[in-house]
Amino acid sequence: MDFHPVLARHLAGLQAGGMTLPDGPAWDGFLRDLDARLFASDAQTSDLNRLQALVNHLREVLFQIDREGCWSFLNPAWRTLTGFDVEESLGQPFLGHMHPLDKGRYLNMLTYAMETGGDTVHGEFQFRTREGKYFWVEMYTRITTDGEGQVIGVSGTMNDITERRLHQAALNTLTSRLQALIENIQGAVLVETENRSIALLNEPFCRMFDIPVAPRLLTDSDATELLDMALPAFQFPQDFLELQASLMAERRVSTGLEVPLADGRVLSMDFVPIEAGDEALFGHFWLFTDITERKRSEAQLAQAALDMEMKNWELSQARDEAVQLAGLKSEFLANMSHEIRTPMNGVIGMTELLLNTTLSGEQMDYATTIRASAGTLLRLINDILDFSKIEAGKLELERIGFDLQGLLDDLLAILGFKAHGKGVELATWVQGTVPPRLVGDPVRLRQVLSNLTDNALKFTAEGSVVIRVRLEASDEAGVTLRFEVRDTGIGLAPEVAARLFQSFYQGDSSTTRKYGGTGLGLAICKRIAELMGGGIGVDSVPGEGSVFWFTARFALQEGSQGHGLPGADFRFFLAGLPAATEEVLDGQLREWGYACRRIEAGPAGVAVLREACAGAAERSLLVFGAEGGLSEAMLGFLQAVREAPDLAGLRLVMAHSLYEKEEARRPTSLPISEFLPLPMRKTHLKALLDRNLDTLEPPVVAEAAPPAEGRASAARLLVTEDNAVNQKVALAILKKLGFTAELASNGREAVEKVQAGTYDLVFMDCQMPEMDGFQATRAIRELEAGGRRTPIIAMTANAMQGDRERCLEAGMDDYVPKPITIVDLKAALGRWVGPLDGAQPEG
Repeated sequence: MDFHPVLARHLAGLQAGGMTLPDGPAWDGFLRDLDARLFASDAQTSDLNRLQALVNHLREVLFQIDREGCWSFLNPAWRTLTGFDVEESLGQPFLGHMHPLDKGRYLNMLTYAMETGGDTVHGEFQFRTREGKYFWVEMYTRITTDGEGQVIGVSGTMNDITERRLHQAALNTLTSRLQALIENIQGAVLVETENRSIALLNEPFCRMFDIPVAPRLLTDSDATELLDMALPAFQFPQDFLELQASLMAERRVSTGLEVPLADGRVLSMDFVPIEAGDEALFGHFWLFTDITERKRSEAQLAQAALDMEMKNWELSQARDEAVQLAGLKSEFLANMSHEIRTPMNGVIGMTELLLNTTLSGEQMDYATTIRASAGTLLRLINDILDFSKIEAGKLELERIGFDLQGLLDDLLAILGFKAHGKGVELATWVQGTVPPRLVGDPVRLRQVLSNLTDNALKFTAEGSVVIRVRLEASDEAGVTLRFEVRDTGIGLAPEVAARLFQSFYQGDSSTTRKYGGTGLGLAICKRIAELMGGGIGVDSVPGEGSVFWFTARFALQEGSQGHGLPGADFRFFLAGLPAATEEVLDGQLREWGYACRRIEAGPAGVAVLREACAGAAERSLLVFGAEGGLSEAMLGFLQAVREAPDLAGLRLVMAHSLYEKEEARRPTSLPISEFLPLPMRKTHLKALLDRNLDTLEPPVVAEAAPPAEGRASAARLLVTEDNAVNQKVALAILKKLGFTAELASNGREAVEKVQAGTYDLVFMDCQMPEMDGFQATRAIRELEAGGRRTPIIAMTANAMQGDRERCLEAGMDDYVPKPITIVDLKAALGRWVGPLDGAQPEG
């Protein structure tokens, strides 16, 4: 028979040892009973193993605690949960792993269960991990007793609920906030379940619909009954019932529905079905907001908009009238400019012609006074026109290339005579880092500089006026320059300086009476400076002088910006120069890298020269002043210098005003062969350094001597002018310049003359009877279509914005504004006929 493997192996071992085994029914029965016992033991062992495997693989902790309160059994989940090994925990106190705050609570729960006959304890407690952190568990325990009812221990399970606790805390916080929000929201809120019972209700709902029950007492009651209680508050109850039924049936979100109440209030209603997925409905959200004030404000706003539209219409009408008036104003200014400039052309033109004739001293004085007065009137007219352009926003800047130093030199030439007449020094200084070749509007820049410098000369009785230019900022797009006009005049009080750039403002009534002026010049300068991307201001001390400054932005011309500094190795000595000229000259020479020293005009100065020029006199220059003629002291000093043998090569340079009398500028007792005209120009100083002025003598300024008339020219000219005085002025000036001209009294006559003959140049007035200059020019251009083009120069009193462009658009080639001058006509003739010195015209 087959036996259990263990029994079979044992019997086989006995037989192999030589033992004789019993035989018979009793022995067989014994073996069968033993075999059955062995198979029964295997079954029990297998069940035990399966149970042990199940316990070991549970995620929950299974535990037993003995009557002493120590761990007696723990499954492997304990180690996963806490980090403690099972072996090291067995026998340790159970409460040693529990949070101190939970120990008392657990023992109270256990004692209560035992005293009340219970045998289970269920709760949430915190346990410690090996790292010292605490986590939450849900723990079920059962009290174990023996047959006599004595407690022998506790067994139970614990699950990790830390994450659930965190989620519950977050949910509690969110719920609290939501509850607080609903309670404090201005609108009335009702949240109902899918069965239409009340889930949430706030106090504003009960107040809005006069519900005489506290919201918390209505929770879980029927929401339909609540809405029925609110129904009398609605102005149209039946409409609300139909709306409610429609919203329920369609299950659609609706917001901003306006619902009127019986007491005149207006509510905005929002209805939102609370859904999850396509079909699941969890309830409804109702929100009622009182928008009565908003509707009232909207009505007021609508009325205001209507009023505003009416005001806009009225403003539009007023604007149209203002535009019409502005056009009439511009037309009036243009006409006034033309009407004033026409007689001014006669006054200035005839005065210039008169000054170029032989006059007595008294006659010369009268004529000069007339010319100065006419010039003042012309500047006044120009100021008014510029101001009108600024008011109309029509003042625009050009962008052309120009040379800054040339512009400053021209300014000195224009204002030098006035400065000399007042006995005031006039000088300019340009910082070496300032680029000379700029792009901007040189005419407007010259206008600002001329205005500020002219003002400085007007208010300076003695001393100097110095124009300084320095670089304030630079980048790839260009440079910002700062211009300063510094004077030693009467100065300004702070309250006057603060208002000086306002239109029509003058310092005070006494200043206006003494010095004159319209109060427009500085306001115009301010606007021009702003258009040039800068600003303007003044720093002044009463009784000491003023510094008027402005900044302007310029682009740079392409190509080299080199200053072309002279390369000769010169050494300079300055003696007896006017203070401002000496300062500017010394600074300019040092900036160029030349040695420069100021000396006294006397024996001490001679000694300095002999010591400093030893062996290098031929590379040394002595620049001395001779304002008003050479003094006896200066003549003695120069004589001593010339008699010193070691100073024989020293170059003597006489600095003098261009406007001195001839005899004062030509000392004959000294071998002076070089001159530096004052006001000093940088170009003259460079020329001197390059030895280009070795033989230069200053130009003769003869106040009464008329210029030589131009050589007779064969050019055929036509002057078109309707005013008899202007005809006389134009023909006389042309005659002075060596030209004879024919005359046309209006545009039609000019067209006929051009059609009948050939002219080298036509001067064309713009406003004339029968046919104006614009019509005449177009007619001439039509006659010349495809053939020779006759140069036509506008010669007009029109000086408003766009007049020059209008002339060029009509077909004219150039523009000479009235009052015309010899200089303007000579420049125009030089451009279109050719040089006036007898050379053949170019082109």
